Amino acid sequence: MKTFRTAATALACVLSTVLLAACGSTKSGTAQPGEIDIRNLDTGNYPTEPPDAHDDDYQPLFIDMPKVAAMRLADYVAAAYDIDPAMKYGRSSSTITTGILPEQLGRIPDMKPIAERNRMMYGFESNGSDQNILVADSDWPTKQQSNSTTVSTLIMQFPDANRARQAATEFHDTDFGAYRDRNEPVTLPKYPDARAHWRPGSPFLRVVLPHGSYVAAFLVSTVGPDRDGLVALAEKAYDTQLPLLDQLAPLSEEEMLRLPWDPDHLLSRALNPNKTKTPSYDNRHAIFSLRGILQYAPDREYAKKRFTAMSAEKFAVSDGTLVIRTPGPDTARSVAEQRITPTPASGAADPPPGLPDATCVENKARYFDSKRFTCIVPYQQYVGFVSGDQLLDAQQRAAAQYSIFANSR
Repeated sequence: MKTFRTAATALACVLSTVLLAACGSTKSGTAQPGEIDIRNLDTGNYPTEPPDAHDDDYQPLFIDMPKVAAMRLADYVAAAYDIDPAMKYGRSSSTITTGILPEQLGRIPDMKPIAERNRMMYGFESNGSDQNILVADSDWPTKQQSNSTTVSTLIMQFPDANRARQAATEFHDTDFGAYRDRNEPVTLPKYPDARAHWRPGSPFLRVVLPHGSYVAAFLVSTVGPDRDGLVALAEKAYDTQLPLLDQLAPLSEEEMLRLPWDPDHLLSRALNPNKTKTPSYDNRHAIFSLRGILQYAPDREYAKKRFTAMSAEKFAVSDGTLVIRTPGPDTARSVAEQRITPTPASGAADPPPGLPDATCVENKARYFDSKRFTCIVPYQQYVGFVSGDQLLDAQQRAAAQYSIFANSR
């Protein structure tokens, strides 16, 4: 049985863990007026210069540009929490490509040829529920707790409206055909062009709708096998999603290949022990705005409140480090002073020596690979969050993060 990857790992790891081993360190730079001398900081073996310190800006390969486009799209994908704030728990958000299709769309061997034939360019999936549960795709979907409501959102862009319409038709017809002996077609009164089907006695409904060059698909479930309730939830999902897509102009294939990557040098300011440069399918090396980063939050309600309290404007995640941009230095310092972290903390921990504005906390929630301690490092309008199981390790990462801030353009 295949199950959704849990997004609790994703954001929790970004905010309170560093996933990969540290690389070698270089200590360069000199103190600027009003700044500490970074040569005196204990950075352990962590790098202290940004990855582009001596080179031109990194430009992803053309094969990686669908990931960049998907990150752009993530800021316009309606998560379950956007559709109904009761569905605050997030799970397994990720980029969609023809090589990596989600099971929520249907049987992957059936769906992949359709995506390829109609030249799907990129996409994004988001999953959520009102309870912290797993949904499994073993034949027709099932879920651990029947008294839960779930929504999986799948948005894909095609080169033009004709291909999107054809793909939507084929996705539905092929998927429904696989279950024709047990499922029934369903109509959405508010969206007559949507194609949907459900299984009597099951709490799940799958629906797909072309919208210009986009295809918007949902897998929704209600507390019980309530056909009317499923239709109402699917219609509410489209009520939320389609206005968001109307705000995002679709890309041509040429425009997709020319998308900017880290134009504000936010990602290059993040501590990146493994020196990763390639955009990721999930959130391990990525840039987002608020809705995009919330796609990966294990508790989207809590994370949204905390990011709002930070006045966070933009987010970069890399190798377990989170860097946010705030309106200015005063705001950045207040984030550290008030110890505002996106996941719950149980209390304060000793700050890194030599970094007067940095603070540390001991984490309360331990999500899978998450770490025990997180340190908060403000610098100008930026704030970095780094983590480690040992306080000294978290403190050394904090010192390295400050050094990278100071050495960045």
